[in-house]
Amino acid sequence: MSWQEYVDVQLLSTGTLRHAAILGHAGDVWATSNGFNIDQAEIAKIIKGHDDFSILQTGGLTLNGMKYTFIRGDDKTLYMKKLTNGVFLRKTQQAIIVGVHDDQQVPEPAALTVAKLGDYLESVGY
Repeated sequence: MSWQEYVDVQLLSTGTLRHAAILGHAGDVWATSNGFNIDQAEIAKIIKGHDDFSILQTGGLTLNGMKYTFIRGDDKTLYMKKLTNGVFLRKTQQAIIVGVHDDQQVPEPAALTVAKLGDYLESVGY
């Protein structure tokens, strides 16, 4: 399965996410949903934010033109929110999965979708 298929089939086709992407730890975009643009500065902030939450706590994170506020995080997962929209970020050994839900999706299933793919990628060495 290609990285784009993971985004399209494992993330978006669930109906729990509006946009999704898979990023590499080196800052490269492996795959992204149509119309979801993540620039290099945003990717760098995501990578640094996993190591130091204070970066996201003080400045939030802007993705695809929308600024999100840091809600919570741990060594693998970060959650950011703006009103009824949210972003779940799941770090694996080699990748970061980005899942965005809007007011048409419920946060808990969106988080589970991102977490399940993250667990799978880790189980196969990614």
